[in-house]
Amino acid sequence: MSEQMTHEERPVGMQAILTVKEKIFLTPHYIRIVLEGEGVANFEHARVGDNNKIIVPETPTSPIVLPDFSRGGRGGASGGGNRPIVRTYTLRALDLANKLMTIDFVAHGDNGPASRWAMQAKAGDQLGVLMKVKDKQLFAVADWYCLVADHTALPVVSVILEQLPASARGKAIIEVHSPDDVLPLQKPENVEIIWTFNAEAGAKTTLPAFLSQENWADYAGSKFVFAAAEQSAIAVIQQLLRNNTALERHEWQTYSYWKYGQSEDTSSEERRSMSRRP
Repeated sequence: MSEQMTHEERPVGMQAILTVKEKIFLTPHYIRIVLEGEGVANFEHARVGDNNKIIVPETPTSPIVLPDFSRGGRGGASGGGNRPIVRTYTLRALDLANKLMTIDFVAHGDNGPASRWAMQAKAGDQLGVLMKVKDKQLFAVADWYCLVADHTALPVVSVILEQLPASARGKAIIEVHSPDDVLPLQKPENVEIIWTFNAEAGAKTTLPAFLSQENWADYAGSKFVFAAAEQSAIAVIQQLLRNNTALERHEWQTYSYWKYGQSEDTSSEERRSMSRRP
């Protein structure tokens, strides 16, 4: 992105209907979808690690209608004016030169439209992708990092680990379904990765227990704590961080990515409120 570009010159939104090029089962519960198309060029101002919105077609042949950002609209989706099936994911990789975009999906059966779409996707299927231009950085520069994620936040934490300076020190605590879901991650040498396993995501969580063992007073200098997980887990994590006198409020960020037993549409406002909570 050009340093001289003003906010007025930037696009309000970036969007395209892209086509599945490749589907890769990274682990039993992680699917990587590589999308392609001329429309990838529309995302030249996107940043890897930022959220995107995907429009999931009801069937492989259902048409996808993109929103009209010029009118401030939110658009329609597949079929006859029906409300679009929209879900939030992470831009895992972007290759503008080769017109490729990568999004990683958690495979948790047919009980969610995005998971179902990813599990059934094949080359040539289409997906709508929407993004906004953002200025907020994924992480703050610090002397010590602690990244906390459940299976839904593994993509964004993977991006943060890749983007941390080589001199970074800290740890990442990542909860996945089983040892079969452990992925090789690119990271600085002095950042430790702790994998924890939970086959009942949402019904319970292992993350607060691991985080409660941290003695933040042991880490000299500035700190950056990033936590993203299911809503009830984040509520406990927020309380742990808020009550710790060795942490300043500006040194931690928490995000509720989903709520157990509820769809994204139903729980979105409550989760956004938690993420904004000081």
